[in-house]
Amino acid sequence: MTLTFQRLTSLALSLGALATVTAPLGGCLIAAVGAGAAGAGYTAGNERGIGGTATDTGIKAQINAIWTKDNGQITSYVDLNIFEGRVLLTGAVPDPRIRDQAVAGAWKANGVKEVINEIQVAQGASFGTAASDNWILARLNSDMVFDTAVRTPNYSLQCVDGTVYILGVARTQNELDHVLNYARNIPNVRQVKNYIRIRSGIGEDGGTQLGTVGGAAQPSALSPADPNQPGASQRAIGPGDSRDPALGGAQPYSPPPSAAPSGGIQVTPLQ
Repeated sequence: MTLTFQRLTSLALSLGALATVTAPLGGCLIAAVGAGAAGAGYTAGNERGIGGTATDTGIKAQINAIWTKDNGQITSYVDLNIFEGRVLLTGAVPDPRIRDQAVAGAWKANGVKEVINEIQVAQGASFGTAASDNWILARLNSDMVFDTAVRTPNYSLQCVDGTVYILGVARTQNELDHVLNYARNIPNVRQVKNYIRIRSGIGEDGGTQLGTVGGAAQPSALSPADPNQPGASQRAIGPGDSRDPALGGAQPYSPPPSAAPSGGIQVTPLQ
């Protein structure tokens, strides 16, 4: 099997992460791996292109600066992943006000299109949980790198207490399925939350329509969200959004009751 430069770079990062999972770090360790922070060769294989990647990097710098100004504690608790202006916030904070400041601050940055609020109000992860989360992310990234159907730089990965969050763009439904299957079959994964969109366009061969198989259109996450979709994650809907009604402000979306899965890992579809 021939490995491209971007796959070799991704593999090197994965192996490095596996060697350091015993370090006292949280899920943020592998966030850079999924975000494609390995240099020009890695960025070139990204659907965003160099310009899009630079824009996301600028947004991240803005948000970190805003958080530092508003409340220096935010960066200690909240992990930040960005893909094409879509901002994913994860982590555990001891006070809901820190979560709300993080969400409001993210919306202040120029170029932000969406803020996905997955911040939990809870105590921080233990040493063992943090090591397990890092191992899960390293294993997932490694599985994706060796699959020629998956373009790894198109995904930003995060894991908090056994819940895997995947943000990015798939070229086809088949690629999306591969990524989700890898995630939910890793030991100790409790849940997979899917924030992957299917990109429509021209394939690498110059004629294949991405997002289609055999000429038939595939479901695309770029279509309007279905509010009745079961298992959809709550997300921020604008500046100042709060997932705690007692704190006032915009009320979070609460999905309607649905039957619990019969077994296995729950995969939360993109809303």
